[in-house]
Amino acid sequence: MTQTASARTMRVNGVDLVWSEQGSGPAGTPTLVLVHGFTGSSHDFALEVDALAADRRVVTLDQRGHGYSTRVGSVDGYGIEQLVADCIAFLEGVGAGPVDLLGHSMGGRVVRGVVLSRPDLVSSLVLMDTSAWSFLPPDEEIRAMVSTYITAFDPAQGMPATLSLGGPEDELIAATVTPEWQAEKDAIFTGMDAYAVKALGMALMADVDAGETSLRADLPSITCPTTVIAGERDHPLVDQAPELAAALADGRLTVIPGAYHSPQLTHPDAWRAAVEAHLAWAAARARP
Repeated sequence: MTQTASARTMRVNGVDLVWSEQGSGPAGTPTLVLVHGFTGSSHDFALEVDALAADRRVVTLDQRGHGYSTRVGSVDGYGIEQLVADCIAFLEGVGAGPVDLLGHSMGGRVVRGVVLSRPDLVSSLVLMDTSAWSFLPPDEEIRAMVSTYITAFDPAQGMPATLSLGGPEDELIAATVTPEWQAEKDAIFTGMDAYAVKALGMALMADVDAGETSLRADLPSITCPTTVIAGERDHPLVDQAPELAAALADGRLTVIPGAYHSPQLTHPDAWRAAVEAHLAWAAARARP
């Protein structure tokens, strides 16, 4: 794996986070920060950054253990709250004021933690294909299979070739992205820290509706403009999305027809339109 020439690093909480920025906007336009999900990286947004950065500054980062950022090599070095602390420190360093903050999947869990701890850092929020209470799949058989796999996963053996169970989204992604993008995606995945997979996988599988990690009760205290984006076929997250949006103090919902868990890859035009609509709505909310 080799990171791009434009990538930069920032030291936070004992690790180096790799990040990049592109574009600029009129004075007062918040930076848009994109936070990837479990086993992902900033590369997940690479095909859309140019378009989003046409009229604003856009920042992407690799969370610890992911992409090109530091691989800690221990399960003790990972946890959702650690990722939240990293993101807060990162935004303090590069945000240049409150930011428009997007979190995908696990990244959505991270950015909710950020806005709950430091609302002063966030101008608006996009919660993309994520949950505030449980990521567990609805099918009992699949749930048991995923739980058994993560529980038995031995990070000392290194990364597997894939964690994908296969499915129609894989075909949609293959039909949309370039072979070069996919090759880098595969290399980044196999190069990530297996200890992050173990620790964060266990944390996400432990999320339950009434458990101590549930953020359901905290959602009304998130007062910034927030758009929940979900792929129409991304179950169970799209099933949770209406309740998630309704529980927020200033939330709304956008469902992308035909999409699964990564609409920025399979339905880029619709995803980008949803993000840009959110940014326009949030900007109008911010005007006196």
